[in-house]
Order: sequence, then structure tokens, then C-alpha cells
Amino acid sequence: MKRIWLICGLLTLCAGAAYADFTLDPVFSSHMVLQRERPIRFFGTTDGKAPIQVAFAGNTVAAMIENGAWTAEFPAMKATKAELTALVTDGTKSVKLDDLVIGDVWFCAGQSNMEMPIGAKFRRGWSAQNCEEEVRNSSHPYLRVVKQKKILSHDRVLPASLDPLAPDVPGSWVRSDPKYAPRFSATAYFFGRKLQQDLDIPIGLIVSAWGGTKIETWISDKTFQNAPGLDPDRATIAQFRMTPEAKAEFEKKYAENYLKKMNAWQELFLAAAAREGKPDDQLEWFPASEESLPKGYSLCVFRNSFEQTPDELKKPIELHFPVIGDAVEITVNGKPVAERSLGLRQAEKSGSVTLTPELLRAGTNEIIVRGIYVGWSRLPLKRLLRQVVLTSNGKRTVLTGWEMAVKFTCNRDKLGGEQPSRFMLPYENPSSHSNLYNGMVNGWIKLPIRGVIWYQGCANKGNPHYLELHRALIADWRARWGISDLPFMIVQLAGFEKAHAKDWKTADATKVAGYALTRDIQLQMLEEIPNVGLATAIDIGEADNIHPANKQEVGFRLALETERIVYGWNIVSQGPRFADAKIEGDAIRVSFLNADNGLKPSDGQEPGAFAIAGADGKFVWAEAKIEGKTVVVRATGVKEPKFVRYAYAGYRGDANLQNAEGLPAYPFRSSREH
Repeated sequence: MKRIWLICGLLTLCAGAAYADFTLDPVFSSHMVLQRERPIRFFGTTDGKAPIQVAFAGNTVAAMIENGAWTAEFPAMKATKAELTALVTDGTKSVKLDDLVIGDVWFCAGQSNMEMPIGAKFRRGWSAQNCEEEVRNSSHPYLRVVKQKKILSHDRVLPASLDPLAPDVPGSWVRSDPKYAPRFSATAYFFGRKLQQDLDIPIGLIVSAWGGTKIETWISDKTFQNAPGLDPDRATIAQFRMTPEAKAEFEKKYAENYLKKMNAWQELFLAAAAREGKPDDQLEWFPASEESLPKGYSLCVFRNSFEQTPDELKKPIELHFPVIGDAVEITVNGKPVAERSLGLRQAEKSGSVTLTPELLRAGTNEIIVRGIYVGWSRLPLKRLLRQVVLTSNGKRTVLTGWEMAVKFTCNRDKLGGEQPSRFMLPYENPSSHSNLYNGMVNGWIKLPIRGVIWYQGCANKGNPHYLELHRALIADWRARWGISDLPFMIVQLAGFEKAHAKDWKTADATKVAGYALTRDIQLQMLEEIPNVGLATAIDIGEADNIHPANKQEVGFRLALETERIVYGWNIVSQGPRFADAKIEGDAIRVSFLNADNGLKPSDGQEPGAFAIAGADGKFVWAEAKIEGKTVVVRATGVKEPKFVRYAYAGYRGDANLQNAEGLPAYPFRSSREH
């Protein structure tokens, strides 16, 4: 038997060597959408030893080959739902793509609110409202989705890499249906669904998002070198432009210093755990959940089990685990099988181990994970609950139903000494300059697209430098895709301010959260740059939930803006926008754009979220009344008002002003100095 498998393996290797002449770029797969009304290009890499031909839509084109890359270009086509085929061949090897359609392709990027999936089951903060029903009704054959893997790269651009949208399929473009929809970006899906239904053409969505990331990481290094106003960012990047030798030395010293600090802290932590932690025979076990990981520093124990028949014992099993703790020890039936220390880089803390028959037993086998958790993040626990996998003979089993016990926990100040963070070189942070452009954007720029939808800003909240960075991002991507007016549709940040979740009505109207300034800057992008749209989400935010569930409305508003700006529809796609403020005695009358058919409150109450101030700039929350197409604002105690604001705070639960079309007013301040 071993000889047969060896021969098969050699044949496979030989076949692979024979057919290694060319590759098709990873952006291509069956079921994809190709951009209409622009030249259609197929491309990839080659060793240059054989000519390459591409047959598509009744035509055959000989590929141009230069410097190890090949490109075959076809004339632009109108949108079509006809299922086309492409065949790429060098005479020996062939790659076939089926079910290709022509329509509009949108690049969907940003941080966690773009990444947030529809979800299979509702979980507040990480799934869309009514997600179960949305998934059931998600069969839309001409809405196609592909997802870029989370990959960062500090010093070189990388090709695209596709993330599987279902556990049992490789990464590829997929048709929208209930099998794949739970992992779709909710914002992108609801945007694309409306466009597909309204335009009646195929719509392709490329989702490239990473939660918690700053705008700097999405901008190319070349733009940082040349764009005006980005001098501090240039300096940050320049300090890590090193020779390989200097970089190796820097990383060596960084690691040594980190390990020294971590070892000193771990000694304190484990000593405290030994003194004050619960003995193993007194642990209190309960079902593990994402909410159950204690805050601060903790030592937790998790347990699970899996069954083995006598026949299954004859073959080894692979145990695969992601980063499930800052430090972990894994045992199976009481025997150590894997260990990851605090001093390792994050990328080194995942792994796979072989569980040999000697480790296992017929019947129930117990797996124990002891983990040290540093800080507040629950991400390692989320991975433990959903991503620890056993594989054997092609069978893949996700371990679910974990139980946990807290052996020891303490706050940040209890131990003394220098408090550690995770091992991460400065340029290995996902938010470090250009990292995600290099790893998650550049691989797509050769593929023609119709435009971009962008949902980001929380990570840069309150930073006035965001204005220059946002301008730079738009200019950068337009240059990279070679489309000077590439449409850029932005989501204005939703209401959120956990610190004032309970007292937002009485919170200081003058000292506001950074979210207000960031929304202001996002509005400037709309006002200053052509072919930019802005869909506000101010009214659908949740004070204590940074990922509000109503992504249906976000996608709908993005699509409305797109239909007006990009497709030229004569529709109202924006809510009221500040136009002018006139002082009338002890009141200020505010007039708006996009209010031709009048104004109304969304909840039947008087307009809320308005504040006014006198010359001293001290704002107080005010009363407001709608008068035709204007709002009159006044407040007791402010006899000579000068400035007015609306929803200019992290969160206001009474931001209820909208136009007759039912679209919400944009937050504003009448003076950008106050």
C-alpha cells in the first residue's frame, strides 16, 4: 500500500512540474463578474517557455508576455447575464473558468463595520438584524461575492488571496445563496442586492476589510512619499526602510527586550496564580461563551471531548488550532501535545499537531487547553469556540461545546512591574502604514472595477489629520486603478459613545467625542471631491454597540447615493444637509439642502439633537421646531446665539430630523471653528 501511494505521489509531482508553465491570477475564478464597458483583461504569471492563448466570448487572443507576466485583453462588453466561459492554455496545460457574467464590480473596504457578516444566527454586535430571514432569502444568482483574506505586508506588495466563504469550499467567487451568505459582509451585501435588483445587471462585490484598522494602512507607500500634508507619515515609514541586515538586527534586539519584559511579568503572574488561583479539583465549570472571558489578565482552562472508534484509532488525527490564547498548553488525555509561549509572535501561536494512536483511546478522548490571556480582547476565545478542528481521512470536525473555568484573574495594577502587550513589531501591526494596501488592495488593482464603497473611521476618530489622509486615500486608489474619477461611496460613522450610553441626554454639549469631528471630515470629502457620495448612519447607531445591526439601511443608503451619482438617476439620495444659519433674536433659523419637499421628525416628536452657543462657544442642548423647510432653534439662557450644531456628539438618541423622503439629516456644526 505504501508503495502505491508513493508512486501516485511521484506522478502528481511530475504532473505538477510539467504544468507549471503559467498561472492565472488569483482574482479569477468561475462565477466571477467582469466589469462591463471596459476592456476585459485576463492575466497571470508565466515562465515564458510557451505561448499562452485565451478563448473568451467567441474570440481567441494570444497573450502578451513580459517579465514573467502575461496579459490577454478583449474588447469591452455590455452587461450580460449570459454564462460565459474562458479557457486559458499554453498547449499543454489548460485552465477553464465557467459561469462568467458581465456587470459592475465594486470594491468594498474598510474596518469592522464593513467586515461584519450577515451571520447565520443573530449575535448583537456581529450580525445583521433579521439575519436568519436574510440568509434564507439570499438566493440572487447575479449577485456575486469574493472575499480577500486578511493579509498584511510591510515591505512588498502581494497578489490577491481569496478567503473561503463556506467551510468546505476553497476561496473563490460565489453566487449569493444561503450556503455562503452568512459570511458575506452585511453592508456590501445589502448595497449590492439593491443595485442588482434596481439595475437588473450582474453585480460583483470584492470585500477587503479588517476590523480596527486605521486609514493609514490602506494607502500605498508611494502616496505617502509624494502626497502633500503627510510628512509625519513619511517619517514613520522611513524609519523602517532598512537593509535586510539592519532589519534582522532590529528584530533580534526587539525580541530580546520583549522577552525579558515578558518573562519578568509572567513570573509575577504565575506566582500570584499559584498563591490565589483555584486548585484544579475546585474549578467551577460552565459553558464557554464570548462573554465569559474575564477582563484584565487571566488564567483559564477549557475542556472538550471527541469520540474515537477502534477502527479510527488505527490512523492519526490532525489537530489544527488558530491563535487561541496569548500563551497556551494543550493536552489530550492528560498528555501534552502543543505549547505556545507568551514570547512568541502572534503568527507563531497557531499550529497543527498529529495525534498519534498512542495518544488516543477508543471511546471518549478529553482535550484540555490552559490559556493565559493578556488584556481585554476576546478574539482568542472566539477562535477557540469556532476554529479548533480535527481532521482525519478527509473528514473535518470543528470542536464545539467547550466548557471553561477561570483559575485566576487580576486587574492591570495588581501585579506591579511593566504590563505587557502582545509581541508585535511596529511594522507588523495591521494598522501600520501601507500594510493592508500591500496585502489586501494592490492585488486587485489590475482588475477593472466600477467603484469603491468605504466604511472606516472609528480607528481614526478625532484625528484632524484624517482629512489629509482621506483625501490621499481617494487620490491614491484612483491613481492605482487608473480611473481619475473612480466613484467613492463613504459611510458616515453611526452614532456610538459607550461612555454616555445612559446619560447622552445630559452629556456636555461642548466637549464632544472624536466621532463628531470624524463625521465632519467625512462630510468634507463629499463637499470637496467630485464623484464622492456619503451615506450617513447617524440615526441607526447604538450607544453601546460599535457594530449596529441595521446594515440593511446602510446598504440601502449607499445604493441610493450610487444610483444618483454614478448611474445618473434623478432621485433624492441624501437627507437634509446644512446650508445656512441666520440669527433671529434669541433663535437661529437653519436651512437645509435636500429639503425641497419639507422636513419631518422620524418619530413624531419635535426635532432633537440640536445645540446652540453664544460667542463664548459654550453649547447647550436646545429646543427645535420645524417651520416649512427650516428649523428654528433656541435655548433658555442663550439670549444671543451665534453657533448651532446638530447631532454633533458621539451618540444622540434623538437625532430624528429627516426630509420628506425619509432620509436622515447629516450631523453638522455651523462653524468649523466651534
